[in-house]
Amino acid sequence: MRGRPRSPRSPQPALPDGSAHRGSHIVPSIVSALTANRQRLLLLAVALAATACGRPYAHDPVSINARYALKYTEKCSAWLRSPRTGYMYCSSPPVAVDVPGAFQPPEAEPFKTQETGEVTEAALKARGEVVYANICQTCHQADGKGLPGTYPPLAGSGSFYGDPEHHVGIIVNGLSGAITVQGQAFNNAMPSQAALSDYDVAAVATFERLSWGNADGMVDPAIVASVR
Repeated sequence: MRGRPRSPRSPQPALPDGSAHRGSHIVPSIVSALTANRQRLLLLAVALAATACGRPYAHDPVSINARYALKYTEKCSAWLRSPRTGYMYCSSPPVAVDVPGAFQPPEAEPFKTQETGEVTEAALKARGEVVYANICQTCHQADGKGLPGTYPPLAGSGSFYGDPEHHVGIIVNGLSGAITVQGQAFNNAMPSQAALSDYDVAAVATFERLSWGNADGMVDPAIVASVR
């Protein structure tokens, strides 16, 4: 079955000069021209912005040009090259900082002997622990066991340091030469601690006689005075 015949299209009217109608060609041309001009304007704007921000540049103030024309010759940890001028600019120059020298731990104050104090077993032992930690512990160790073959033990050595007078005499006068403590031989020198006060000598002796399982009683400062 045949459909209805289509009506023929009316011909485009001729232009005054007799040429064919060209409206379909004019609009694309205008759009193309505007697009091209827009691109040129954008490029021009970018160029102007770059010109305004560039350093150095001919129209910049003399002070700016003089500053950026100088070549940086000092130490620098990071350099940047300008794509416009070709100059190398230092982006990280050294900064003068007042840095103190290498860390030095504070010096420990020298041990100061205590001249007097309460003469009780508890007070003497407490003070003696302080004296021992500062004067004796390096050799005889915190546990009183000493170092085998080098420094004799004090723990369990009541039979060696003996009565208070003998014990005080070792501390005040020092000790050297071959000795045997708990079956172990030692041959080292213990320096005199005569610089300690009578109270501190009695205190450290009391601490040693009442620590690490020892139970040999306290030492009175008066005994120290008599031994000196």
